[in-house]
Amino acid sequence: WGTAITAVFFIIGAVIAPVFISPLLNHYKPLREGELKQNILSLARSEGIPVTNVYEFDASKQTKRMSANVSGLFGTTRISMNDNLLNRGSDREIMAVLGHEIGHYVLGHVTTGIIMFGLVILAGFAFTAWGFGFLTDLFGGVWDVRSVDDPAGLPVLMAVASFFFLIATPVTNTIIRSQEAQADIFGVNASRQPDGFAQAAL
Repeated sequence: WGTAITAVFFIIGAVIAPVFISPLLNHYKPLREGELKQNILSLARSEGIPVTNVYEFDASKQTKRMSANVSGLFGTTRISMNDNLLNRGSDREIMAVLGHEIGHYVLGHVTTGIIMFGLVILAGFAFTAWGFGFLTDLFGGVWDVRSVDDPAGLPVLMAVASFFFLIATPVTNTIIRSQEAQADIFGVNASRQPDGFAQAAL
């Protein structure tokens, strides 16, 4: 049940929030007409992404990071970039960054990410359940903690879960870095902007 609930939150964060929640926190508007917008739409169409507009949003009030995303499904798909990317990046950098984000979308990284992290979370809940039982069998009398529904056992649960995610760091990092590397390669091939990609990274 814990894994299922966590997966629901993953889906909300990755699929629903960018389309329906983020516009409540930031102002989204269509990117001004021009060559850049047409190039972005051409790139998206060449990769089979069904979009007819590109949006910009005012993330500069929260961060200095340059960012963009391709989000949504079932007719809600859209391309968005923050004002930091527009204000600080050249057209070549913008195309390179969007090529990377389009790569995440085309390669299905949201779906595979949810599945892989869901498996990690499942293993985490299983390990935490086992670790809690093991520790309370040994020290429950001293701690006066006997069952998982005892609020006094929360520190034990948190300690076991924290230990699991510490030792799982190589797994979670591999998932993230593999997807980022794949999107990097896809983005460079799609946008044909290796110099723009390097400049954006710097």
